[in-house]
Amino acid sequence: MNFKNLLILSTAILIGFVLVMFIYLKPEKKTEEISRVPTEKLREIIVDASKFEYNPSVITVKKGERIKLIINNTDTLHGIRIPELEINGNDFVEFVAEKTGEFTWYYNNFCGQGHQQMQGKLIIE
Repeated sequence: MNFKNLLILSTAILIGFVLVMFIYLKPEKKTEEISRVPTEKLREIIVDASKFEYNPSVITVKKGERIKLIINNTDTLHGIRIPELEINGNDFVEFVAEKTGEFTWYYNNFCGQGHQQMQGKLIIE
């Protein structure tokens, strides 16, 4: 075996070893990440989405609440997108209401003419 082939073989073995170590020796989750998981009860709110409206179109929650908005797409796929809170989903969105204020949500999927006006409001008190 010449030097070039030996170098290629050694490099391949080294890369394989590093990949195996990376896959099997994942670092443990930090305590602070685990403690951020909220323990309070999940509040579920059903939002009917149809051309070109949401019902209810205004939802008020309290800061710190765990929220799951279940999107009942009644005629086609609409979804909900709240850019300011980085929330996005088609069938449901789940989040902890951490930031107070009023946040506009928008459609997530095109549903025809008039869908640009399709929006709602999330109020976090």
